[in-house]
Amino acid sequence: MDLKATSVFTNDALDATKRLLEQNTELHTVWNYRRTIFTSLDEWQCQDTRQEMLDGELKFLLGIITKNIKSYWMWNHRMWALSSLPRPEWQRELGLVAKLLALDARNYHGWDYRRFVVAQLKDAATDKHEVDTQEFAFTTEQINHDCANHSAWHNRSKLLPEILAQRDEDGQLEVLQTENDLILNAIYTDPDDQNAWLYYDWLLDIQKSDEDRCRLLRNKIAAIRELLELEEDSKRPL
Repeated sequence: MDLKATSVFTNDALDATKRLLEQNTELHTVWNYRRTIFTSLDEWQCQDTRQEMLDGELKFLLGIITKNIKSYWMWNHRMWALSSLPRPEWQRELGLVAKLLALDARNYHGWDYRRFVVAQLKDAATDKHEVDTQEFAFTTEQINHDCANHSAWHNRSKLLPEILAQRDEDGQLEVLQTENDLILNAIYTDPDDQNAWLYYDWLLDIQKSDEDRCRLLRNKIAAIRELLELEEDSKRPL
C-alpha cells in the first residue's frame, strides 16, 4: 500500500489493486483505495468514459465473485459501482443476482445486495406494487426450493407488510391463507428446521386483528398436534 500512502492515483495503481484483489477479496483498504483512484482520474469526469470504466469494473467483479461469494467488501464495491454508473441497468443486474444466488441461495450478502437492487428498481418504477409482487414471488420460489433458506424467509418478512397494504380485507385474508399454507408445507417438510417456525411466530405477532391472530394460532396448534402424532420426538414442535 505504498502507492496509497504517497497518494498515487493512476491507472498503474488501479492495475496494482486489481492484482491484489484477484488474490484476496477481503482487503477492504484496497477496495477503498481503488474507489479513490477511480474518482481521482481525469477520465472520471466524462460521463461516457465513466460508463465504460465502470462497465469494465462490473465485469472484473463478476470474474472474482465466485472465488469468495460471501465477501462483504466485494458486494459493497459492486453497490458503489452500480450507483456511480451514469446509465445503470438495474433490471439486468437483478437477473444477474438471481444467477449468483443460485450458486449460494442462503448467502445473506447476496440477499442484502438484491434488496438494494430491487429498491433502485422500485424507485424508478411507475408500478411500485408490481415490483413488490414479483419479489414476493421470488421468495416463494426460493422457499419452495429450500424451506431452510433463512435469507429467503427474512426477505419475505420485509415484503409481506407491503403486500398486505396493497390488498382489501378479502385480499388480505387470501394472502394470510397462502402464508399459512407455505409455512405448513415447510414445517411438514422439515419439522425441526427453525426458519418456518420463526416466521410463523413473526406472522402471529404482526396481526392487527384478534380474529386473524386466533385463526393462525389455531392452525399452528393443529399442525403441532399432527406433527407430534407423526413424530413424537420431533424437537421444534415441542
